[in-house]
Amino acid sequence: MRESPRTQPAKPPLSKEAVLDAGLSVLRAKGIDGVTMRAVAAELDTGPASLYVYVANRQDLLDEMFDQVASQIDLGDEPNAERWREQLVSLLTRILAVLDQHDGIARVPRANVPTAPNTVRVAERVIALLRAGGVDDRSIAWFVDVVFLFINATAYETSIYVEEGVDEERIDEDIRVGFGRLDPDAFPNMFSMMHLLTSGSGEERFSFGLRLMIEGLLHVTPPDIKT
Repeated sequence: MRESPRTQPAKPPLSKEAVLDAGLSVLRAKGIDGVTMRAVAAELDTGPASLYVYVANRQDLLDEMFDQVASQIDLGDEPNAERWREQLVSLLTRILAVLDQHDGIARVPRANVPTAPNTVRVAERVIALLRAGGVDDRSIAWFVDVVFLFINATAYETSIYVEEGVDEERIDEDIRVGFGRLDPDAFPNMFSMMHLLTSGSGEERFSFGLRLMIEGLLHVTPPDIKT
């Protein structure tokens, strides 16, 4: 016997927060390509048209979801001139960790610069830490762009491995097999470094990349920015 509408549990009212939570739920279940207006509406047991009250379109939905994820990033302690490098590496590592918790979300800012409040809040703290370290503003301006490209690319690569069920050992083995088909006499430098090329964990390589960029930042002449 079909339940009377009066006896059916009432659906929770729609809100922007509910729409974003549903979007993140779809992301976890279906990946970033599965996050469509129709799929999110189905998650909320409503029609796609209902979502347009809260988001303009799919890209707007994804941008808002990215900003929701950014709100989970712990900014850490206030900038300290004595510890700014340590604080910066720690913050940038936490950013990657949060992105890794939402596989595929790092693809969202690839073609646009996020300008929503939570995302800008994170960039603001990165800039504050760099200024605490006495880094030239011209270098800071370009470093912020480069370091977030590095973080997003790392998270994106990890999400691909997760989607395909590939682990680091399998990747290393594929590299060795691939190079094994080549002539070592034609590529002596690559073959002599094979054990190093496949060494280290993803976390260790990411940490090295951050330190490389930060230390390089202090020894590279600031760009000549025309104003």
